[in-house]
Amino acid sequence: MQKSAGGLKTTMATMKSQKGATMIEVLVTILVLSVGLLGLSATQVMSLKNANNSHHRYMAVLAAQEMAERLRGNFLGVQDGLYDDKKVDGSETKATCRSMCGPQQLARADLYDWGQLIKQNLPAGEGAISRDEGTFTLTMTWSEQHTGEKRGSAAGGTEESQFVMVVEL
Repeated sequence: MQKSAGGLKTTMATMKSQKGATMIEVLVTILVLSVGLLGLSATQVMSLKNANNSHHRYMAVLAAQEMAERLRGNFLGVQDGLYDDKKVDGSETKATCRSMCGPQQLARADLYDWGQLIKQNLPAGEGAISRDEGTFTLTMTWSEQHTGEKRGSAAGGTEESQFVMVVEL
């Protein structure tokens, strides 16, 4: 059976060959959509890693600023060299001065508090203070997530990051 409409002829056989075309289009659409969603999730993972790393850098800056102010606050301890070449990792013992701490007790309390601040806010964090004449170098190191070898990759591991602040007193 043939019908004619404006010079075009269609047959039942041609109409039957179109069955399933919509199903293929739907499957291709689902495939394209799933690839797009995978890309979106990889972008989200990278964004979260970068936000986390940014927070750690911010906390390192705050910890360095905190220690610089503590150095300025204990001038006698600085003159006596109580802060020279010290390393902290949060395992320091707390100073037990109840009132009116002397320079040595204040320095111990400062180093303890700084170590706790680093330990609580930086993963595998450590701090170091070195002195050269009237200049102190405050160094914080911690473990940071990286986003992989290739730019745009969501895979990755950890690497050591470092923040250094130089303070003149």
